[in-house]
Amino acid sequence: MTDHYMNVNVMKEAGYWEAMFGLGLNKKKGATHAANVVAPKLCKMDGGHNKFLEEMLVWLEVRAPRYWWQEADTYRLASKQSESTMHTLIDELLAVDENSVDDIIEYMGANFESSVDSQIDLFHVLHDYSTDKDLVGLKANLPEGFLQTRMWMVSYKTLRNIFQQRKNHRLPHWPDFIHQVMVQIEYPEFLGDILGMTCG
Repeated sequence: MTDHYMNVNVMKEAGYWEAMFGLGLNKKKGATHAANVVAPKLCKMDGGHNKFLEEMLVWLEVRAPRYWWQEADTYRLASKQSESTMHTLIDELLAVDENSVDDIIEYMGANFESSVDSQIDLFHVLHDYSTDKDLVGLKANLPEGFLQTRMWMVSYKTLRNIFQQRKNHRLPHWPDFIHQVMVQIEYPEFLGDILGMTCG
């Protein structure tokens, strides 16, 4: 089996107390009651009952291959900002010494998911497009294993959806993504039931 690359860093979370305040308005019992009593019951009740999770946001720094990002784009209740292949890739490739095998291997190892014997050849193809400032040619020949870092803002509700749909996915990046998120987020109890853990 081919090794895969996935790195997730939870940058920030926000909206917990605002979500609890809004949930507490329902029965006029306040945010503390909502946090201690209501949220633990509703967190696993998908289908609209746990909509308070939409107000809890997580900013993730994710570095993953392009083919994983294509699947991640399925999830709509999110916002992404990414490294630009249009604005930076040509300059990055031109900055590598094309005559130094060590420099090429270092660059390719840091920016592509798997090490293959043809990496030096691939580098030269991409470098030639960069030299010609041929952005379309460069993008057309960029492999799916090219690693891209994006800042991905998602809600806990979106994370529940991802976890439900991808926890047993055959692409190993998804279970790895889920694990990395779960060990870093502030309120794993709102997602744990999907993975067979107690919610609340």
